[in-house]
Amino acid sequence: MPWKEANGVSVHYKLAGSSGPVVVLLHELGGTLDSWDGVAPGLSERFRVLRYDQRGQGLTEKVRREFSNDDAVGDLEAMLATLDLPPPYHLVAVAAASTQVLRFMERHPGDVRSIVLCNPAPGVDPSRAGVLNERADLAERDGMRGVMSITLDKSYPPELSDRATYENYRGRYLANDPVGFGLGHRMLARTNMLHLLPQIKCPTMVVAGRHDTVRPPAGTEELAKKIPGARFELIETAGHFMPTTAPAELTRLLLDFFKGAN
Repeated sequence: MPWKEANGVSVHYKLAGSSGPVVVLLHELGGTLDSWDGVAPGLSERFRVLRYDQRGQGLTEKVRREFSNDDAVGDLEAMLATLDLPPPYHLVAVAAASTQVLRFMERHPGDVRSIVLCNPAPGVDPSRAGVLNERADLAERDGMRGVMSITLDKSYPPELSDRATYENYRGRYLANDPVGFGLGHRMLARTNMLHLLPQIKCPTMVVAGRHDTVRPPAGTEELAKKIPGARFELIETAGHFMPTTAPAELTRLLLDFFKGAN
């Protein structure tokens, strides 16, 4: 069945692979589990791979109350428990989902085998919170098309992938529930996990995209230096939505990194 009741929410998910350690793929804000379509199959040959639509996004239940990063981490904990997936876990996150990985690590340090942060946004300075709340207001008032010029149009130039891939992503993005999209931004506006970066003790890889204008590579590299012993990689062909714009390159890096982290 592709849905599970987890942490009080109906969660849409996919679980692939029959053996091996568990890899959890957490998509970007405004994305869905489909963001990992080019990555998950290559991993599932060696790992059990869990991906799911996060609260209020994709085909997961469309909530109407504000939620916190702790609620999102609770969803992750509940999915792992209800699917009986044993630790330790390889956790892979894109952008804002990095906050969930860091909080999960803080709660369950012994359950994390490795961490991969792709174009990470591990926290929001209070000075930027207003921008995110304004974006949430705009989505809720004008729908997803009303925020395209300040979100997808800036973060995903069509030339970064073939046209069909771009159009599929754009279609899914426009199909987002604007209230859920707004609630996700409000959650991020209240979240800052940057202080946890120096506390990471497990193997960690930080990956930047050369064409990421939202999280430029230089800033991501500096962030990686805050993590003891972190490996930094730059994908020349990737943009902000790395699993979609450079899936083959990201899969290769993940397989190589997991081999050393086992």
